[in-house]
Amino acid sequence: MSLDRFGAVFAALTIACSLPLSATTLTIGQPAPALTFTEMLQPPSGTKTDWASLRGRVVVLEFWATWCGGCIEEIPHLNSLIQSLPSSKIQFIAVDDEDPAVVKKFLAKMPIDGWLGLDTSKKIIEAYDAQTRPRTVVIDPQGRIAGILSPHQLLGEQLIALADGKPVVFPEDEAAGIRQQALKNADAAKAAADADANAVGTSAAKALPKPIFDISIRPGNPDGRMTMAHRPGKNDDSYSEDIIDAPVGMLMQFAGGVSGSRLTVHGGSGAKYTLHVSAPGGDVEQLAPALQLAIITATGMKLEHVTKEEDAYIISRTAASLPQPATTENASMCFYNAKAGKVVMMDASIDSLAQTLESLLGKAVVNEASPSGEFDANFDLPKADFDSAKDALEKNLGLTLSKARRKIDRIVLDAPQAAEKKVDQAASADRPAPTHEKPAQKP
Repeated sequence: MSLDRFGAVFAALTIACSLPLSATTLTIGQPAPALTFTEMLQPPSGTKTDWASLRGRVVVLEFWATWCGGCIEEIPHLNSLIQSLPSSKIQFIAVDDEDPAVVKKFLAKMPIDGWLGLDTSKKIIEAYDAQTRPRTVVIDPQGRIAGILSPHQLLGEQLIALADGKPVVFPEDEAAGIRQQALKNADAAKAAADADANAVGTSAAKALPKPIFDISIRPGNPDGRMTMAHRPGKNDDSYSEDIIDAPVGMLMQFAGGVSGSRLTVHGGSGAKYTLHVSAPGGDVEQLAPALQLAIITATGMKLEHVTKEEDAYIISRTAASLPQPATTENASMCFYNAKAGKVVMMDASIDSLAQTLESLLGKAVVNEASPSGEFDANFDLPKADFDSAKDALEKNLGLTLSKARRKIDRIVLDAPQAAEKKVDQAASADRPAPTHEKPAQKP
Protein backbone atom coordinates (compact mmCIF):
# COMPACT_ATOMS: atom_id res chain seq x y z
CA MET A 1 0.00 0.00 0.00
CA SER A 2 1.03 3.64 -0.24
CA LEU A 3 3.81 4.45 2.21
CA ASP A 4 2.08 7.76 2.97
CA ARG A 5 -0.38 5.70 5.01
CA PHE A 6 2.21 4.53 7.51
CA GLY A 7 2.83 7.98 9.00
CA ALA A 8 4.73 7.98 12.26
CA VAL A 9 4.92 4.19 12.48
CA PHE A 10 8.42 4.58 10.99
CA ALA A 11 9.55 5.95 14.33
CA ALA A 12 8.82 2.62 16.01
CA LEU A 13 9.40 0.03 13.31
CA THR A 14 12.05 -0.79 10.74
CA ILE A 15 10.27 -1.55 7.50
CA ALA A 16 12.09 -3.99 5.23
CA CYS A 17 11.11 -3.43 1.61
CA SER A 18 11.69 -6.52 -0.47
CA LEU A 19 11.87 -7.14 -4.21
CA PRO A 20 11.36 -10.57 -5.79
CA LEU A 21 14.87 -11.26 -7.08
CA SER A 22 16.83 -14.47 -7.24
CA ALA A 23 18.66 -15.03 -3.96
CA THR A 24 22.47 -14.98 -3.74
CA THR A 25 24.22 -15.79 -0.47
CA LEU A 26 27.11 -13.56 0.64
CA THR A 27 29.59 -14.82 3.21
CA ILE A 28 32.06 -12.95 5.39
CA GLY A 29 35.58 -13.16 3.97
CA GLN A 30 34.65 -13.85 0.35
CA PRO A 31 35.90 -11.52 -2.43
CA ALA A 32 33.42 -8.73 -3.10
CA PRO A 33 31.43 -9.16 -6.35
CA ALA A 34 32.22 -6.73 -9.16
CA LEU A 35 30.75 -3.23 -9.20
CA THR A 36 29.22 -2.80 -12.66
CA PHE A 37 27.41 0.52 -12.20
CA THR A 38 25.48 1.88 -15.18
CA GLU A 39 25.96 5.46 -13.96
CA MET A 40 27.77 7.24 -11.12
CA LEU A 41 26.59 10.41 -9.38
CA GLN A 42 28.73 12.78 -7.26
CA PRO A 43 32.19 11.16 -7.66
CA PRO A 44 35.25 13.24 -8.66
CA SER A 45 35.90 13.41 -12.38
CA GLY A 46 37.67 10.32 -13.70
CA THR A 47 36.72 8.13 -10.73
CA LYS A 48 36.91 4.38 -11.26
CA THR A 49 34.84 1.97 -9.18
CA ASP A 50 36.53 -1.37 -9.88
CA TRP A 51 38.04 -3.12 -6.87
CA ALA A 52 41.59 -2.63 -8.12
CA SER A 53 41.07 1.17 -8.01
CA LEU A 54 39.38 1.04 -4.59
CA ARG A 55 41.93 -1.28 -3.01
CA GLY A 56 43.41 0.04 0.24
CA ARG A 57 40.16 1.75 1.33
CA VAL A 58 37.19 0.48 3.30
CA VAL A 59 34.10 0.66 1.08
CA VAL A 60 30.58 0.87 2.49
CA LEU A 61 27.87 -0.16 0.01
CA GLU A 62 24.50 1.13 1.11
CA PHE A 63 21.61 -0.47 -0.81
CA TRP A 64 18.56 1.79 -0.78
CA ALA A 65 15.61 3.08 -2.88
CA THR A 66 13.39 6.15 -2.97
CA TRP A 67 10.34 3.96 -2.23
CA CYS A 68 11.92 2.44 0.91
CA GLY A 69 10.89 4.28 4.08
CA GLY A 70 13.47 2.52 6.26
CA CYS A 71 16.21 3.62 3.85
CA ILE A 72 15.15 7.26 3.97
CA GLU A 73 15.01 7.24 7.76
CA GLU A 74 18.68 6.17 7.86
CA ILE A 75 20.02 8.90 5.52
CA PRO A 76 20.84 11.42 8.32
CA HIS A 77 22.80 8.75 10.24
CA LEU A 78 24.80 7.77 7.15
CA ASN A 79 25.44 11.40 6.15
CA SER A 80 26.75 12.06 9.66
CA LEU A 81 29.16 9.14 9.36
CA ILE A 82 30.39 10.28 5.94
CA GLN A 83 31.01 13.82 7.20
CA SER A 84 32.95 12.59 10.26
CA LEU A 85 35.19 9.97 8.58
CA PRO A 86 38.22 10.49 6.30
CA SER A 87 37.34 9.81 2.65
CA SER A 88 40.98 8.85 2.05
CA LYS A 89 40.37 5.73 4.15
CA ILE A 90 36.63 5.08 3.87
CA GLN A 91 34.37 5.46 0.83
CA PHE A 92 30.57 5.30 0.99
CA ILE A 93 28.63 4.32 -2.14
CA ALA A 94 24.82 4.38 -2.10
CA VAL A 95 23.45 1.82 -4.57
CA ASP A 96 20.02 2.12 -6.22
CA ASP A 97 18.47 0.40 -9.24
CA GLU A 98 15.79 2.95 -10.11
CA ASP A 99 15.46 5.30 -13.06
CA PRO A 100 18.19 7.99 -12.82
CA ALA A 101 15.61 10.78 -13.23
CA VAL A 102 13.67 9.54 -10.17
CA VAL A 103 16.85 9.36 -8.07
CA LYS A 104 17.99 12.86 -9.10
CA LYS A 105 14.61 14.38 -8.18
CA PHE A 106 14.86 12.71 -4.79
CA LEU A 107 18.41 13.99 -4.18
CA ALA A 108 17.29 17.54 -4.93
CA LYS A 109 15.11 17.36 -1.81
CA MET A 110 17.09 15.04 0.44
CA PRO A 111 20.82 15.04 -0.34
CA ILE A 112 22.91 11.92 0.21
CA ASP A 113 26.61 12.44 0.83
CA GLY A 114 29.28 10.24 -0.73
CA TRP A 115 28.99 8.61 -4.14
CA LEU A 116 25.81 7.23 -5.66
CA GLY A 117 25.99 4.25 -7.98
CA LEU A 118 23.03 3.45 -10.25
CA ASP A 119 22.48 -0.20 -11.14
CA THR A 120 19.64 -0.20 -13.66
CA SER A 121 20.78 -3.61 -14.91
CA LYS A 122 20.25 -4.98 -11.36
CA LYS A 123 23.42 -7.06 -11.66
CA ILE A 124 24.91 -5.58 -8.47
CA ILE A 125 21.61 -5.88 -6.58
CA GLU A 126 21.49 -9.59 -7.42
CA ALA A 127 25.19 -10.21 -6.76
CA TYR A 128 24.94 -8.65 -3.27
CA ASP A 129 21.64 -10.32 -2.34
CA ALA A 130 19.98 -6.95 -1.85
CA GLN A 131 16.33 -8.03 -2.05
CA THR A 132 15.70 -6.37 1.31
CA ARG A 133 16.54 -2.73 1.85
CA PRO A 134 18.07 -0.91 3.60
CA ARG A 135 21.10 -3.17 3.58
CA THR A 136 24.73 -2.30 4.31
CA VAL A 137 27.71 -4.30 3.06
CA VAL A 138 31.20 -3.37 4.31
CA ILE A 139 34.26 -4.26 2.18
CA ASP A 140 37.72 -4.34 3.77
CA PRO A 141 40.84 -2.72 2.20
CA GLN A 142 41.72 -6.04 0.52
CA GLY A 143 38.37 -6.20 -1.29
CA ARG A 144 36.73 -8.85 0.94
CA ILE A 145 33.28 -8.87 2.56
CA ALA A 146 33.82 -7.75 6.16
CA GLY A 147 30.29 -7.09 7.38
CA ILE A 148 26.63 -7.42 6.36
CA LEU A 149 24.29 -5.42 8.58
CA SER A 150 21.57 -2.79 8.85
CA PRO A 151 22.72 0.84 8.49
CA HIS A 152 21.80 1.89 12.03
CA GLN A 153 24.17 -0.81 13.34
CA LEU A 154 27.13 0.83 11.58
CA LEU A 155 29.55 2.81 13.78
CA GLY A 156 32.41 5.10 12.80
CA GLU A 157 34.91 3.46 15.15
CA GLN A 158 34.29 0.10 13.48
CA LEU A 159 35.21 1.51 10.08
CA ILE A 160 38.29 3.34 11.36
CA ALA A 161 39.57 0.16 13.03
CA LEU A 162 39.02 -1.84 9.84
CA ALA A 163 40.83 0.80 7.77
CA ASP A 164 43.77 0.62 10.20
CA GLY A 165 44.09 -3.13 9.71
CA LYS A 166 42.59 -4.15 13.04
CA PRO A 167 40.24 -7.17 13.30
CA VAL A 168 36.60 -6.08 13.46
CA VAL A 169 33.56 -8.27 14.03
CA PHE A 170 30.48 -6.46 12.81
CA PRO A 171 27.07 -7.26 14.36
CA GLU A 172 24.85 -9.70 12.52
CA ASP A 173 22.41 -8.23 10.04
CA GLU A 174 19.16 -7.58 11.91
CA ALA A 175 17.28 -7.75 8.60
CA ALA A 176 18.53 -11.24 7.71
CA GLY A 177 15.54 -12.89 9.34
CA ILE A 178 13.21 -10.40 7.69
CA ARG A 179 14.71 -11.22 4.30
CA GLN A 180 14.33 -14.96 4.69
CA GLN A 181 10.83 -14.59 6.08
CA ALA A 182 9.74 -12.39 3.16
CA LEU A 183 11.13 -14.83 0.61
CA LYS A 184 9.50 -17.81 2.35
CA ASN A 185 6.22 -15.93 2.47
CA ALA A 186 6.40 -15.21 -1.25
CA ASP A 187 7.11 -18.88 -1.96
CA ALA A 188 4.22 -19.94 0.29
CA ALA A 189 1.82 -17.52 -1.41
CA LYS A 190 2.81 -18.85 -4.84
CA ALA A 191 2.43 -22.47 -3.68
CA ALA A 192 -1.02 -21.70 -2.26
CA ALA A 193 -2.09 -20.03 -5.50
CA ASP A 194 -0.82 -23.01 -7.51
CA ALA A 195 -2.71 -25.40 -5.22
CA ASP A 196 -5.92 -23.39 -5.68
CA ALA A 197 -5.47 -23.48 -9.44
CA ASN A 198 -4.78 -27.22 -9.49
CA ALA A 199 -7.98 -27.84 -7.54
CA VAL A 200 -10.07 -26.94 -10.59
CA GLY A 201 -8.32 -29.45 -12.83
CA THR A 202 -5.09 -29.59 -14.79
CA SER A 203 -6.43 -28.25 -18.06
CA ALA A 204 -8.38 -25.49 -16.36
CA ALA A 205 -5.38 -24.55 -14.21
CA LYS A 206 -3.28 -23.88 -17.28
CA ALA A 207 -5.94 -21.58 -18.67
CA LEU A 208 -6.73 -19.85 -15.38
CA PRO A 209 -6.03 -16.11 -15.76
CA LYS A 210 -4.01 -14.19 -13.21
CA PRO A 211 -6.24 -12.50 -10.58
CA ILE A 212 -6.84 -8.80 -11.15
CA PHE A 213 -7.32 -8.15 -7.43
CA ASP A 214 -6.26 -10.68 -4.82
CA ILE A 215 -6.51 -10.64 -1.00
CA SER A 216 -5.56 -13.55 1.22
CA ILE A 217 -5.25 -13.72 5.01
CA ARG A 218 -3.66 -16.71 6.73
CA PRO A 219 -2.75 -17.54 10.34
CA GLY A 220 0.70 -16.20 11.22
CA ASN A 221 3.40 -17.36 13.58
CA PRO A 222 2.54 -16.13 17.12
CA ASP A 223 6.27 -15.83 17.87
CA GLY A 224 7.20 -14.32 14.50
CA ARG A 225 8.53 -10.80 14.00
CA MET A 226 6.23 -8.51 12.04
CA THR A 227 7.68 -7.63 8.63
CA MET A 228 6.50 -6.22 5.33
CA ALA A 229 7.49 -7.05 1.76
CA HIS A 230 6.60 -4.29 -0.71
CA ARG A 231 6.90 -4.80 -4.45
CA PRO A 232 6.46 -1.60 -6.48
CA GLY A 233 4.44 -1.85 -9.68
CA LYS A 234 5.97 -1.97 -13.11
CA ASN A 235 4.66 -0.56 -16.38
CA ASP A 236 1.04 -1.33 -15.48
CA ASP A 237 1.43 0.50 -12.14
CA SER A 238 0.20 -2.55 -10.24
CA TYR A 239 1.66 -3.45 -6.88
CA SER A 240 1.88 -6.30 -4.41
CA GLU A 241 2.34 -6.26 -0.67
CA ASP A 242 2.71 -8.80 2.12
CA ILE A 243 2.33 -8.04 5.83
CA ILE A 244 3.76 -10.98 7.75
CA ASP A 245 3.07 -12.14 11.32
CA ALA A 246 1.18 -9.01 12.35
CA PRO A 247 -1.48 -8.60 15.06
CA VAL A 248 -4.87 -7.50 13.84
CA GLY A 249 -4.34 -3.91 14.99
CA MET A 250 -1.25 -3.52 12.80
CA LEU A 251 -3.06 -5.09 9.83
CA MET A 252 -5.75 -2.45 10.20
CA GLN A 253 -3.15 0.32 10.32
CA PHE A 254 -0.99 -0.80 7.41
CA ALA A 255 -3.57 -2.26 5.04
CA GLY A 256 -6.84 -0.81 6.27
CA GLY A 257 -5.72 2.80 6.44
CA VAL A 258 -6.67 3.22 10.12
CA SER A 259 -4.70 5.66 12.25
CA GLY A 260 -3.05 3.77 15.10
CA SER A 261 -3.62 6.63 17.51
CA ARG A 262 -7.40 6.27 17.02
CA LEU A 263 -7.57 2.50 17.19
CA THR A 264 -8.28 0.39 20.29
CA VAL A 265 -8.13 -3.41 20.22
CA HIS A 266 -9.79 -5.55 22.90
CA GLY A 267 -8.84 -9.20 23.09
CA GLY A 268 -7.24 -11.22 20.33
CA SER A 269 -5.06 -13.43 22.58
CA GLY A 270 -1.87 -12.40 20.79
CA ALA A 271 -2.94 -13.97 17.49
CA LYS A 272 -0.97 -12.92 14.40
CA TYR A 273 -1.83 -13.05 10.73
CA THR A 274 -0.18 -12.81 7.32
CA LEU A 275 -1.91 -10.73 4.66
CA HIS A 276 -1.19 -10.72 0.93
CA VAL A 277 -2.71 -8.18 -1.45
CA SER A 278 -2.10 -7.54 -5.12
CA ALA A 279 -4.08 -5.01 -7.11
CA PRO A 280 -4.00 -2.93 -10.26
CA GLY A 281 -2.93 0.71 -10.19
CA GLY A 282 -5.13 3.62 -9.27
CA ASP A 283 -6.15 5.24 -6.02
CA VAL A 284 -5.02 2.71 -3.42
CA GLU A 285 -6.93 4.57 -0.69
CA GLN A 286 -10.12 3.23 -2.28
CA LEU A 287 -9.00 -0.28 -1.32
CA ALA A 288 -9.03 0.47 2.42
CA PRO A 289 -12.73 -0.42 3.02
CA ALA A 290 -12.32 -3.76 1.20
CA LEU A 291 -9.21 -4.59 3.18
CA GLN A 292 -10.86 -3.60 6.47
CA LEU A 293 -13.78 -5.91 5.69
CA ALA A 294 -11.42 -8.76 4.79
CA ILE A 295 -9.42 -8.32 8.00
CA ILE A 296 -12.34 -8.23 10.42
CA THR A 297 -14.08 -11.12 8.62
CA ALA A 298 -10.97 -13.33 8.65
CA THR A 299 -10.07 -12.56 12.27
CA GLY A 300 -13.61 -12.67 13.67
CA MET A 301 -13.25 -9.18 15.14
CA LYS A 302 -16.13 -6.77 15.59
CA LEU A 303 -15.56 -3.20 14.38
CA GLU A 304 -17.29 -0.29 16.08
CA HIS A 305 -17.07 3.44 15.34
CA VAL A 306 -17.25 5.62 18.45
CA THR A 307 -17.64 9.39 18.05
CA LYS A 308 -17.38 11.83 20.94
CA GLU A 309 -16.31 15.39 21.57
CA GLU A 310 -12.84 15.78 23.07
CA ASP A 311 -9.84 18.11 23.30
CA ALA A 312 -7.90 18.20 20.04
CA TYR A 313 -5.23 20.07 18.11
CA ILE A 314 -6.30 21.82 14.90
CA ILE A 315 -4.12 22.42 11.83
CA SER A 316 -5.24 25.49 9.87
CA ARG A 317 -3.74 27.79 7.26
CA THR A 318 -2.42 31.20 8.25
CA ALA A 319 -0.15 32.28 5.37
CA ALA A 320 -0.63 32.89 1.65
CA SER A 321 2.31 30.61 0.85
CA LEU A 322 1.93 26.85 0.68
CA PRO A 323 4.37 24.01 1.34
CA GLN A 324 6.52 23.03 -1.63
CA PRO A 325 4.54 20.81 -4.06
CA ALA A 326 5.84 17.28 -4.33
CA THR A 327 8.23 16.46 -7.18
CA THR A 328 9.14 12.84 -6.41
CA GLU A 329 6.74 10.21 -7.73
CA ASN A 330 8.09 7.07 -6.04
CA ALA A 331 8.47 8.27 -2.44
CA SER A 332 5.23 8.97 -0.56
CA MET A 333 5.50 9.26 3.20
CA CYS A 334 5.45 11.42 6.28
CA PHE A 335 7.40 10.36 9.35
CA TYR A 336 9.28 11.63 12.36
CA ASN A 337 12.99 10.85 12.45
CA ALA A 338 13.61 10.62 16.18
CA LYS A 339 17.39 10.40 15.80
CA ALA A 340 17.64 13.65 13.85
CA GLY A 341 14.65 15.37 15.50
CA LYS A 342 13.07 16.07 12.10
CA VAL A 343 9.73 15.67 10.37
CA VAL A 344 10.10 14.47 6.78
CA MET A 345 7.27 14.89 4.25
CA MET A 346 7.83 13.41 0.83
CA ASP A 347 4.92 13.51 -1.61
CA ALA A 348 2.77 13.59 1.54
CA SER A 349 -0.59 15.16 2.33
CA ILE A 350 -1.48 17.44 5.24
CA ASP A 351 -3.72 14.60 6.47
CA SER A 352 -0.63 12.40 6.70
CA LEU A 353 1.18 15.14 8.61
CA ALA A 354 -1.77 15.31 11.02
CA GLN A 355 -1.51 11.55 11.64
CA THR A 356 2.21 11.81 12.30
CA LEU A 357 1.74 14.67 14.78
CA GLU A 358 -1.15 12.85 16.44
CA SER A 359 1.07 9.87 17.14
CA LEU A 360 3.81 12.14 18.53
CA LEU A 361 1.64 14.44 20.64
CA GLY A 362 -0.74 11.80 22.02
CA LYS A 363 -3.87 13.78 21.20
CA ALA A 364 -6.20 13.94 18.19
CA VAL A 365 -4.94 16.25 15.43
CA VAL A 366 -7.53 17.49 12.90
CA ASN A 367 -6.63 18.92 9.48
CA GLU A 368 -8.73 22.01 8.77
CA ALA A 369 -6.18 23.68 6.48
CA SER A 370 -7.11 24.47 2.90
CA PRO A 371 -4.02 23.04 1.09
CA SER A 372 -4.82 19.83 -0.76
CA GLY A 373 -2.51 17.56 -2.69
CA GLU A 374 0.97 16.31 -1.80
CA PHE A 375 3.91 18.31 -0.50
CA ASP A 376 7.61 18.05 0.30
CA ALA A 377 9.08 19.35 3.54
CA ASN A 378 11.94 18.58 5.91
CA PHE A 379 11.98 20.56 9.15
CA ASP A 380 13.33 20.38 12.69
CA LEU A 381 11.13 19.26 15.56
CA PRO A 382 13.55 18.77 18.47
CA LYS A 383 10.78 18.24 21.05
CA ALA A 384 7.58 16.27 20.58
CA ASP A 385 5.32 18.76 22.34
CA PHE A 386 2.56 21.18 21.33
CA ASP A 387 4.58 24.41 21.49
CA SER A 388 7.46 23.00 19.41
CA ALA A 389 5.08 21.57 16.81
CA LYS A 390 3.15 24.87 16.64
CA ASP A 391 6.34 26.87 16.01
CA ALA A 392 7.63 24.38 13.41
CA LEU A 393 4.40 24.40 11.38
CA GLU A 394 4.18 28.19 11.34
CA LYS A 395 7.83 28.65 10.40
CA ASN A 396 8.14 25.97 7.73
CA LEU A 397 4.68 25.38 6.27
CA GLY A 398 2.63 28.53 6.81
CA LEU A 399 0.26 26.49 8.99
CA THR A 400 -0.80 26.93 12.58
CA LEU A 401 -1.63 24.50 15.36
CA SER A 402 -4.29 25.47 17.91
CA LYS A 403 -6.34 23.86 20.67
CA ALA A 404 -10.09 23.29 20.43
CA ARG A 405 -12.89 20.80 21.07
CA ARG A 406 -13.93 18.58 18.16
CA LYS A 407 -15.95 15.44 17.56
CA ILE A 408 -13.42 12.66 17.01
CA ASP A 409 -14.19 9.33 15.36
CA ARG A 410 -12.35 6.41 16.92
CA ILE A 411 -12.40 2.72 16.01
CA VAL A 412 -12.74 -0.12 18.51
CA LEU A 413 -11.96 -3.72 17.54
CA ASP A 414 -13.39 -6.40 19.80
CA ALA A 415 -12.46 -10.07 19.72
CA PRO A 416 -15.56 -12.32 20.00
CA GLN A 417 -14.90 -13.04 23.69
CA ALA A 418 -14.34 -9.34 24.49
CA ALA A 419 -17.51 -8.36 22.62
CA GLU A 420 -19.57 -10.96 24.52
CA LYS A 421 -18.13 -9.73 27.82
CA LYS A 422 -19.15 -6.14 27.02
CA VAL A 423 -22.70 -7.29 26.18
CA ASP A 424 -22.93 -9.22 29.46
CA GLN A 425 -21.71 -6.19 31.41
CA ALA A 426 -24.25 -3.95 29.71
CA ALA A 427 -27.06 -6.42 30.43
CA SER A 428 -25.99 -6.66 34.07
CA ALA A 429 -26.17 -2.89 34.42
CA ASP A 430 -29.89 -3.00 33.47
CA ARG A 431 -30.78 -5.60 36.11
CA PRO A 432 -31.69 -4.58 39.71
CA ALA A 433 -28.85 -4.92 42.17
CA PRO A 434 -29.12 -8.05 44.32
CA THR A 435 -30.02 -7.66 48.01
CA HIS A 436 -28.56 -9.59 50.91
CA GLU A 437 -31.18 -9.16 53.66
CA LYS A 438 -31.66 -11.71 56.39
CA PRO A 439 -34.79 -13.80 55.91
CA ALA A 440 -37.64 -12.81 58.20
CA GLN A 441 -37.81 -14.91 61.35
CA LYS A 442 -40.89 -16.94 62.00
CA PRO A 443 -42.93 -15.72 64.94
